[in-house]
Amino acid sequence: MIRLAAADDWPEILEVHRRAFAGRDEGVPQLVEELRESEWYEPGLSFVAIEDDRVVGHVMNTWNTVEGSDARVLQLSPLGVLPEYQRRGHGSALVHASLDAVRARGEPLLVVEGDPGYYGRFGFRRADELGLLPPPEALYDWAFQVAVLDPAAELPQGRVVYTPPFTR
Repeated sequence: MIRLAAADDWPEILEVHRRAFAGRDEGVPQLVEELRESEWYEPGLSFVAIEDDRVVGHVMNTWNTVEGSDARVLQLSPLGVLPEYQRRGHGSALVHASLDAVRARGEPLLVVEGDPGYYGRFGFRRADELGLLPPPEALYDWAFQVAVLDPAAELPQGRVVYTPPFTR
């Protein structure tokens, strides 16, 4: 089951990210907390996966800006699932929940920095091919991707600027 994250879910959410990124990126739980406390956080775009009456996965979508403009773009990140619950469809369900919710808000796109092999199956493609350049902090240009949610919309152009929690 996927639902909006509630205030009392946050201890479990932080544990999900601590365990999901253990040994790879130990700073993710702190990033999640900083994003949640920031002006860029959208509570209506933070979702949890529930199984066995516990939070087993989480994703949040927060705002970034586009250099030299007033444009803002939503970013899907971070996405985490407890290791023992991975490969059961929770991550996919969380990505779908994000795409559906962002689309329902009338946003034309959603960006992500991640594995193209994973996110490509949800319609994400290289952002630079559509005129959205990755932030300087992006590890790999090819990993910065965009899902176009409204093909008729005029998409912002330029370099995406990560919000401060992502640049630390």
